Formats: sequence, structure tokens, C-alpha cells
Amino acid sequence: MEIGDGSLEMGRAEAASGTVSFASDYSLARQIAAGDREVFRRVYENNVSTLYNLARRMTGSTDEAEDIVQETFIRAYRKIDLFGGRSSLSSWLYRICINIGLEHLRRKKGAYETLDDDNCGAVEPEQKLLLLRRRLEKAIKHLPHGCRMVFVLHDIEGLNHKEIADRLQLSEGTSKSQLFKARAMLRKILTGREHETAV
Repeated sequence: MEIGDGSLEMGRAEAASGTVSFASDYSLARQIAAGDREVFRRVYENNVSTLYNLARRMTGSTDEAEDIVQETFIRAYRKIDLFGGRSSLSSWLYRICINIGLEHLRRKKGAYETLDDDNCGAVEPEQKLLLLRRRLEKAIKHLPHGCRMVFVLHDIEGLNHKEIADRLQLSEGTSKSQLFKARAMLRKILTGREHETAV
């Protein structure tokens, strides 16, 4: 089933035109906190596609992505009273989804097979690509929290540095720095040089 990114595109358009109203989102959050399930349903429908695509890219699994999205909305509903209106509800949900996705990846530590010369030569090209992808996913789990989030959002999710800065509430310079560090660390991990010390 193909799920589009309509809510993400809408959010980008609103951000570009300067029409995003955090006060309006704060009002929605207060209605949800007061028990308005219809408002929560609308928030769910406006964001579920974007969060699903994010979770699927983080995990590479449809089933795991669905679990992460379900947990995202459960956690958001339980903690909606903590939403302070300093960002959009979509950005707030996005950060919750990222955190839950990273928690999920940490729990799966060691679940992927190791790719080496012995097993790589015995598989088909399609399997080889899968193993390489899993090796990269395993390496990503070793990145520090900040670097990992920026790498996933930029190189996997496809956001630019301004979008990352807006969603994670950091500067564009910090986003670029974290991405540079993440890529450098991944190169060392994937080439077996992660224990090298800087000269």
C-alpha cells in the first residue's frame, strides 16, 4: 500500500509562506487534553502518512513501522498536556516518532547478521544489497543520539538542513556539523577503523 506525504508537503508549504500557527496547534492540543477524540482523529489523519514513511525508512520494515506509528500516537495522546505550543503539533509528533524509532533500533541491537567476505560471496546480488543495507543500519545504531537523528532525517528521510533545524529545534550549522560527524563515523565503522584515534 502506497502512502503519500501530503501532510509533510502541506507543512512545508505553510512554513514557506509563514502561515504556520503554533497557537492554533496549542488550542487543538488543549481540546485533545480535554477529551475531544474527534480533534485527535483529525490530527491522526493529517500526520499518520508522514510518520509511517519516516518509521518505515528508519526500520526498513512495514510491520515495525506500523508498531512505531501506533506507539507514537499512544504516547502523544498520553502526554498531550506537555505540548507547549513552541512548535507545530506535526513537528512534535515527528520528534516523538524519531525517539520511538531510535528506541526500537536500540532494542534490536545485534539482530542483523555480519557481512564479511565469507558470506558475501555466497549470496545473490539482491541479497548482497540487503546485507549491505543491514550492515549500514547496524552501523547507524552506533552513532551518538544527535548525529543519528540528523543522519536519518537528512540522508534517509531526505529533509534539508533548514527542515531538520526546524523540527529538532537546533541551528542549521549544528545540523550540518552533526551530519558531517555522522558520515565520518559511519565510514570508520563500515571500514573497520572505528577504533582509530585522531592524529
